[in-house]
Amino acid sequence: MGGPALSERVIVSLGSGPQRRLLQLASRSFGPYARRHGYDLLLLDEVVDHSRPAPWSKIPLLRDLVQRYELVVWIDADAVIVDRRTDIAEELRPGRFLYLVEHHVRGEPRPNTGVMMLRGGEESVAFLDAVWALEGYREHRWWENAAVCELLGYSVDPPRRLAPTSWRERTAFLPGRWNWISDAPVAGARIRHFPGFSLPVRQVLMLAALAEGRARSLGERVPVGRSRR
Repeated sequence: MGGPALSERVIVSLGSGPQRRLLQLASRSFGPYARRHGYDLLLLDEVVDHSRPAPWSKIPLLRDLVQRYELVVWIDADAVIVDRRTDIAEELRPGRFLYLVEHHVRGEPRPNTGVMMLRGGEESVAFLDAVWALEGYREHRWWENAAVCELLGYSVDPPRRLAPTSWRERTAFLPGRWNWISDAPVAGARIRHFPGFSLPVRQVLMLAALAEGRARSLGERVPVGRSRR
């Protein structure tokens, strides 16, 4: 007999300590997006594993969720959804369990775990276990992102792409608009992400992104007496 049936889809984020304020801002965009596209929404303000620095908590959290949901979407607490029209699940492809953006910063390829989509099931569990097992990155400046890079066949010091791994062969790279960052800007951002800035600067940038998102949503409304074609 198979295991219990998985629930459908969830969007998850975590912002602890001083990042709680960032998560509160981000939630203003996460909530409407989740309702529009039929996702559960899970927002945590406490780390789930105190044995490692806070950014690592996303790994055990995701490990739990991929055993309970068919699709899990992680978005960092310092990110804002500015275009809510398109469901990120439209990017799903056969034979791929992991989805994230590969940025090119000063010519260096860098997978970014700030926005990730994982299919539920044992393959995602095994991958997340492999990430957690790379304890050498416990204090690395990129935290768990560095471990993910190694598993996908990247060097992080310096950043460069190495030989493909079996994990990378089952990974799909999302268009950059799903994880827009200032070091690798692209047109048509759907999620704006602000890593690397001080917390006060991130708050200002996120407020501007929320205003952008509101303006875009107003553009979706059809004036009275007119219809969409």
